[in-house]
Formats: sequence, structure tokens, C-alpha cells
Amino acid sequence: MSSVNFIRRPNRLGKLISTPGGRKLSEAVALAQAGIETLRPGLQAEVDDALERLRLASERTGREAHADVYACATAIVGAAGLCGLSRVGEVAYNLCELSDRYIEAGIWNAAAIAAHIQTMSVLRMANLPDDSPDAQAVLDGLKTLVRRAEERAALAEE
Repeated sequence: MSSVNFIRRPNRLGKLISTPGGRKLSEAVALAQAGIETLRPGLQAEVDDALERLRLASERTGREAHADVYACATAIVGAAGLCGLSRVGEVAYNLCELSDRYIEAGIWNAAAIAAHIQTMSVLRMANLPDDSPDAQAVLDGLKTLVRRAEERAALAEE
């Protein structure tokens, strides 16, 4: 008769996870924030560059220009949050939503797009705190433009 021997291998990952050591959470967060601080100037320059490309794209017409507006706004959303420009990122996200609605509906409102770009420029240069009621009022107004675009797109589909 033969016998079967089961050999249970130790779980190395489980052992590593359960073994104390490494950095404390507060130290890890502090190191991450310091790392982001070193990237901040480059990210702010990236936001400024994308904002300039956005201005140029908004001056053109046609489907390709509309797609460029969306792409530049997306780039701003990605970089703004990492470099402390959360309000600029919110406006850029709102512009993504708006331009997406316009592209889907086959319409374009250059004035609404320009309002978003101008708002991002003002927020980029003004040093308003994130909890500023003035900045919030502007954002609420821009969100109204998106709601109106959604309503127009829904009416166009009917």
C-alpha cells in the first residue's frame, strides 16, 4: 500500500504582511506629500500648458477641434487635483461633461466653452481658497450650463 504525504508550504506573503516593520502610516503619508510637492511645479506648468492648448482649440471649429477641447480639459482634470488646483480641476471636469454633451448632440456653444476656459484662467491666477463662496457660486453657474446642455440634447433626441 502507498501513502500520500501532503506538504503545506508556508505563505510567504501572509508572513510578510503579518510581520511588524516598515514605515508608520504617518511617515508614509508625509513622504508621499513631500514627493508630490517636488512634482507640483511641473504639474502646474502642465495645467498652464493644457489651458493654453485649450484656448487655441476653442478658437477652431469642427469636430476635431471639439475633440481637442475635450482632450485638453481631461488633461487639466488629471493634473490639477495633484497640484492643489482642485477648483480648476472641477471646472475642467465640468467642461468635459459639457463638451461631451455637445459632441454627442452634434451642437456646440462656443460662449459656454469660453466661459469655462475663462473661469479656469481666473481661478488659476486668483488665489481663492477651496471653500470660497465666490468660487462655489461660479461653479454652480457652470453646472447649470451642463444641465441645460443635457436638456437640449434630450430634446434633440426626441
